[in-house]
Order: sequence, then structure tokens, then C-alpha cells
Amino acid sequence: MDLDFFKDFMLQLAIITTLIFTYQIFFAERADQKREKLVLSLLFGLSIVLCMSFPAPVAPDYRIDIRIIPLLLGTLYGGLGTGIILSATIILYRWGIGVDLGLYTTALTLMISMPVILISQKMFLKANKYKRIQIAFMLLLLYSLVGITSVSLVRGLTFLSVVRIHYIHIVINVAALLFFITLNEAIREMIRKVKDAEIAFLRSQIKPHFLYNALNSIAALCIDEPRKAQNLTLNLSQYLRGSFNFKKLDSFTTIGNELELVKAYIHIEKARFGDRLGVEYDVEADPDVFIPPLILQPLVENAIRHGLMSNLRGGTVKVSIKQGADEVVRLAVEDDGCGMSSQKQNEILGSNVKDEGIGLWNISKRYQLLYGKSIQIESVEGIGTKVSFDIPARPGKQSGG
Repeated sequence: MDLDFFKDFMLQLAIITTLIFTYQIFFAERADQKREKLVLSLLFGLSIVLCMSFPAPVAPDYRIDIRIIPLLLGTLYGGLGTGIILSATIILYRWGIGVDLGLYTTALTLMISMPVILISQKMFLKANKYKRIQIAFMLLLLYSLVGITSVSLVRGLTFLSVVRIHYIHIVINVAALLFFITLNEAIREMIRKVKDAEIAFLRSQIKPHFLYNALNSIAALCIDEPRKAQNLTLNLSQYLRGSFNFKKLDSFTTIGNELELVKAYIHIEKARFGDRLGVEYDVEADPDVFIPPLILQPLVENAIRHGLMSNLRGGTVKVSIKQGADEVVRLAVEDDGCGMSSQKQNEILGSNVKDEGIGLWNISKRYQLLYGKSIQIESVEGIGTKVSFDIPARPGKQSGG
């Protein structure tokens, strides 16, 4: 091995490193799943092409590349579609070079090893960081073993003779994989912590916002109806003691608990506004399904204070929670209040939001961070407003709400 080998090998490392950083920092967990997988396929496909275009020379008739690294990582993180695209990229590139024994060994290796990699993909995604490194390492050894066997069969060589030729390639692939999988997981963990911190901050804004408005509503009753204000204060304190945990800013809650909070808030507001405030519930979902906390109450509060009570006649707020067959919970808060213009919507969802729009802006921002999508707002001035969004129906506890 000479200087050219290290130069070309370092070039391959630089290519993959740059693309992994690009994917993780600018695309991973920021777009919807379909777009994310498309970007993943394009970037890792590009890294495969570039690695195969700059192979490192080991001998006059033997060059190596580390295409297996983007192939393996792309498939494990992207799934079936990404794996097929990356495998096709390798076959097409190799076919473009020429139809020879190398093309046959490449095709045979992919045909045998890729099903195993795809079967292991779900287990890989569910595993922790260290388990993921182990799974990727074992799959690389499998791919290398299948590759050596394919070469020995196609070229008519003994297994040990092929191992002697390719051992340095295996060592380089293992070292490169351990480096990149560790790097990739470290970047993902860093991004996840930053996102969780931002979500926790957004939630910390909502909690005092809820208490401030709830206590203001109680205070408005103190002079005219002190007994009712006293009862509402006791009800609020009991609910907070049992359900409102200020320490766990990164946990999810259940649909049942979130509805309790909504009903507690509406109970306070109905005591203040009386018959001017109507409420309808349309709930067809498992109450134990986990959803982000404080995802409905701010929308209900926004609908009551800025949608209904800006009219003298008041109105009705409708809370809808439907669990579909596609493992998605569809949530919506609708009112028949004053509505708002598209300009007003843009102002509320903008970065310079005023206090009157903090609830809607906060939900929109948290939903974008958690699921990479935007909430849906349908509003007509003088008619009313409907805010809706979908959440994956997860029966287990999640983190990062």
C-alpha cells in the first residue's frame, strides 16, 4: 500500500462523513418520513457512486472501496425502499463498468445478504445505540462472508485463498463501519437532545400560561360569586396535585389525562361565562393511548378566549378525538366563533407571536418538532375556526413531548 491508497481511502471517508453530517443536521427528523427517506436514498446513493469512482489501489489488479458502509447504514436507517435503491445503484454502476465476473459476484452478494439486512432493520431501529453498533457489525461480517463465498464460487478459487486476498478489505470495512455508526449515533443523539430541550422549553411556556389564565378566570368570580370561586380553586388544586407533574417535561400523557385537563379548564370557564359557552365532545379513541401533553387544552383555551368570547353571543367549542384503522389518532378543536383571516393566521404562527396567539403557535411549533409536519387550520371570518392534526397511536410510553 502506497500514498495513493491512503489518499483515495481518506477521500472515501471524507465523502461519507460529509454526506452523513449533511443528512443528519439538515434533514434527519426535520421533514416528513417520505421526504426524509428520499433525501437519505439520494445522499447515500451519491456516496456509493463516489466511493466506487475513487477506489483505493492495493495491488496493480486489485482496488477496494467502502460502498458497503453507505449501503448498510442507508438500508438500516431508511428501510426497504432505500435498500432497494442503493442496491440498484451498485448493480447499475457495476454494470456500466462492464459485464464480467465482478458484476456477477456483486449481484450474488447483494441477492443473498440484503434480505437478511432488511429483516434486521426493524430490530436495529428499536435497539439502543450500543446494540445498533453490534447489529451493524454482525451484518457487515455477514456481507463480507457472503462476498468471499461468492468470489470463490464464481471465480473457482478456494475460500482461504480469497480470504488472504480480501482480508485487508474486511479490516478496513469493519474499522470504517465502527467509525461511521458511532459518529452517526452521536450526531442523532445530539440532535435529539437539542430537540427535546426545545420541546421542554415550549411546554414550560404553556404550563404557567394555563395557570395564569385559569387563575384569572377564578379571580373574576371572587367578588360576585366567592363560593363558586372557592370551589373552583379547590378543584383546580386537586387536579394539579394529581395530574400536573412539573418535573417530567419530557414525558407523554394519555388521551384520558389530556381530556381531564381540558374538562377541568372548561369547567372553570363555564363557571365564568355560563350559557354563553357550549361544549361538545366527540371521542372515539382508546383513552390509554399516549399523546404529547398539553396538546389540546391550549387549543381549547384559544378557541374560547379568542374565538367565542370575542362575540357577545358566545358559541360552542367542539373537541374531537378519533382513532383510525391506520394507527393514527386524529385530533381537532373547532369553534363557531369570529374566525380569522389568513393574514391573522400567519401572524399567530409567525416567530413574533403576541401573547394572544401563544397557545396556537406553541402547539404548531411542538407538533413540527415532534412529527415534522404542520397542523391544519381552517378558518373563515364570521364563521369559525378548526385546528386539526394527526398523531401516531402509540400504546407505550414515549419521550420527548
